[in-house]
Amino acid sequence: MLRYSVLNNKNRVDNLEATVTNISPSFEVKDDRFDVSQIADCHLLIEAGHDRFRFAVYNTIHEVVMWLEDYHVFSLFKHSQLLATVKQIYKNHMFLSANYWKSIRLTVSSNHFTLIPDELYQPDDMAKYLNFAAGKNLSELEQAFEFKHGHSGIVNVFSVEKELINWLKEMYPARKITPQPLLSTLIEGSIKDKTNTGLHLYFEENYVSVVYFQDARLHFCNRLQYRTAQDMVYYVMFIMNELTLDADVPVRFYGEITTFSEGFVLLNKTFKNIEFAANPSRIKFSQYFEEMPEHRYYTLFCSYYLY
Repeated sequence: MLRYSVLNNKNRVDNLEATVTNISPSFEVKDDRFDVSQIADCHLLIEAGHDRFRFAVYNTIHEVVMWLEDYHVFSLFKHSQLLATVKQIYKNHMFLSANYWKSIRLTVSSNHFTLIPDELYQPDDMAKYLNFAAGKNLSELEQAFEFKHGHSGIVNVFSVEKELINWLKEMYPARKITPQPLLSTLIEGSIKDKTNTGLHLYFEENYVSVVYFQDARLHFCNRLQYRTAQDMVYYVMFIMNELTLDADVPVRFYGEITTFSEGFVLLNKTFKNIEFAANPSRIKFSQYFEEMPEHRYYTLFCSYYLY
């Protein structure tokens, strides 16, 4: 089961935060029509994970996404510097900390999650579900949340770092901050875009999430950690065999993968029907987004669907 280490010594954490400086986006798209005076008419879409922090701005005046910034989160001593990175980004940003957004939508990539059928789900048992799924008790540094999939009849129980969610709530006291799990965003986006068929692979640094739809209904969902591209392919092939899928199954790629990556080259030798995810069909984009790798930011933009 997936785990991550936590530094308990506060001084060491402070030292880690001090190393996060001179941060700039690894990718960005900016529409020069956007003006900070329009923030009250804009939705702020945020996505956070162990290796990424990204956000986009959806402008309701123009009814398009007008801004995107994507940052890489580094790790030291196996400890993610997510919160330290986020703090530094906010400290230097010209409008991100504004507290008068129309809404703020937060998607998180959670290491610990489990899917529970509606008929078996008890809200008071969220921590128990996560403890069982993780094979250990939920850390005091984590907080459990739920997301209900009405179409699928399941509940996603997931954890978020308390420090991150509490810091964001303090940053935006006038707005409700309710985290949504990244894989639930992908699932709901696929249903709304009517692409809920076949195999869906979402790639993060050293993680691959596998979602499978059978007869337009969610049939399988899991997130796996790997060290090498060969390991990743082995895990995907194992799941294929368990689901009795053949090489003709439709496969859709999301996240941190390109046609030049080793993972793609290896998977392309196995699957015959691969495509990269496109932008959510119900969301419009500024003309400046034409060169954006659409599959990379699908879940970020799909968070617009979930509110």
